[in-house]
Amino acid sequence: MVGGLIVASERWHGAFTGDTDMKKPQASHTRATPRVGGLAVLAGTLAGLLVLGPSNMTLTWLWPVLFIAAMPVFVAGLLEDITKDVGSGKRLLAAFISAAIAWWLLGGVARVGLGWADWILSFWPISLLFTMVAVGGCTHALNIVDGMNGLAGMIATLMALSLALVALQVQDIPIFLIAAALASATLGFLVWNFPFGRVFLGDGGAYFLGFMLAELAVQLVVRNPSVSPFYALAVLFYPVFETLFSIWRRRFKRGVPVDQPDALHLHQLVFRRLVRVTFSRDSRHAVPALCNAMASPYLWVLALIGLVPATIFWDNAWALCASLAVFCWVYIWLYSRLVSWRRPAWLLLPSLGRDNRRK
Repeated sequence: MVGGLIVASERWHGAFTGDTDMKKPQASHTRATPRVGGLAVLAGTLAGLLVLGPSNMTLTWLWPVLFIAAMPVFVAGLLEDITKDVGSGKRLLAAFISAAIAWWLLGGVARVGLGWADWILSFWPISLLFTMVAVGGCTHALNIVDGMNGLAGMIATLMALSLALVALQVQDIPIFLIAAALASATLGFLVWNFPFGRVFLGDGGAYFLGFMLAELAVQLVVRNPSVSPFYALAVLFYPVFETLFSIWRRRFKRGVPVDQPDALHLHQLVFRRLVRVTFSRDSRHAVPALCNAMASPYLWVLALIGLVPATIFWDNAWALCASLAVFCWVYIWLYSRLVSWRRPAWLLLPSLGRDNRRK
């Protein structure tokens, strides 16, 4: 409902909330679009938990604490969406503050499945620092993949569903309900975001989802010793790996600052070299508004390569590590093929791929 209100009232707030810069490197839209969809996700999640709360007493403390902890990073992201003047460093600092609040109120990372590392993490300053970096980094990472209609929103939904399913298997009902509410609210936002891009998730929405997903993964491991710590990494791995790969690519391959935006993320290469190029080479088709959205399903499938085994083998560290290795191989293989214009023919859209092969 909130998403619909944002779209319906765009003429009144669009001058402040609209993403009007279509010339920035990461832009792929062609019209000014409200980027405060995070308000819809937060409101939808809150509404769902308010409905569930009275009948589930275990929820009376956990979800309010998570929302309180999420406020610094959500507000920082929302201010960036409106003012366009909150730098990435300040937003990352806000993510660290949110992670520190959650550590103080709920506890943080205390085990990673390695004896010597778990001993080091038993010292609270180390646990606090590690939790801040891990949760804050994951929070920031989801914003990196927010570049196509339906991409970050569906990835977050799939991650939340995985968390909900694992929580249900270990009978952690509070985590299950919070993750389910988060997934439902994000699906409600996607009605307005995919495929036509009437409203964007924005930094506020991406940071809120990233923080909630990272904290739910941490708390699932903290509260349930049977859940492998590697599951927390596996469920969040796509945006995390995208971020680490982008840092390596910018710093060591291109020699530019790691925070400098560019148009070389995997989803942007998929958009230009598998989707847009297919339409532009077919004389019967112009590049349509839906072209942006058609890139997202490629990345949904990529994310599922890691998420499906993570959800099945949540208690098996070796299987989780193997799934991470497979994801890395597929990601690097696809990226190297696309960046060198050696796109696999079987990945082209079927009806247009035949036309292209005849030319």
